[in-house]
Amino acid sequence: MTIYESSAHDTLSELCDSLALRNVIHPYAFIQGQVFAACAAPEIPMPEDWLPWIIKTKNQLTSVEQADQLTDLLVKLLQYQLKDMSDEKIGLPKGVDFDGDTSTQSTLSLWCQGMLFGHAQLEAVWQDAWDKMQIKQQEQMRQLQKDLSHCLYMFTTFADMPLAISQAEKRGNDQLRQLLPKIFLSFPETLKTYVGLSGRLVDFLPNQFETFEQK
Repeated sequence: MTIYESSAHDTLSELCDSLALRNVIHPYAFIQGQVFAACAAPEIPMPEDWLPWIIKTKNQLTSVEQADQLTDLLVKLLQYQLKDMSDEKIGLPKGVDFDGDTSTQSTLSLWCQGMLFGHAQLEAVWQDAWDKMQIKQQEQMRQLQKDLSHCLYMFTTFADMPLAISQAEKRGNDQLRQLLPKIFLSFPETLKTYVGLSGRLVDFLPNQFETFEQK
């Protein structure tokens, strides 16, 4: 029985939890965040650029078969995510939610960590788009950059909630822990804003969407 969006999602989740790979590749929710970041970039990275992101530092796959299987699964996840974005179905994947768990290993925190990791890897792509946009639409660019900063702040808050709570308390705000469920209500809108920003910038860079569109 399918638990996640497709059999490919189910298989990847099982591999992430397997004894053979759980110390080699990132957790499933983390990888889902990385896939979201890759799909939402102004210019979609080529597979050879983003597929290695799933491997943990100083670890490597032990066989060509493992590498081929993971590549196939990740490309399917990318296609699935792109199709959802194309259909304007933008949200967190199945199995990722905020249930009150504020640890850095919650599914939401792991997704945000993967999302931020992917965004950092693609920072040059975003910057290139900003630079090109600045030439033509400088005023609009400033507002869009503010929107991006807000999105990244939201992702950062939920990526490491203990740190965010601690920093808030140091500033005299001891209510953040109680406010997190309310803040999370705006998370879906933040995801749409982030993807929308990419859509505004894509006109300033080559568009590779068709390359990865699901057949």
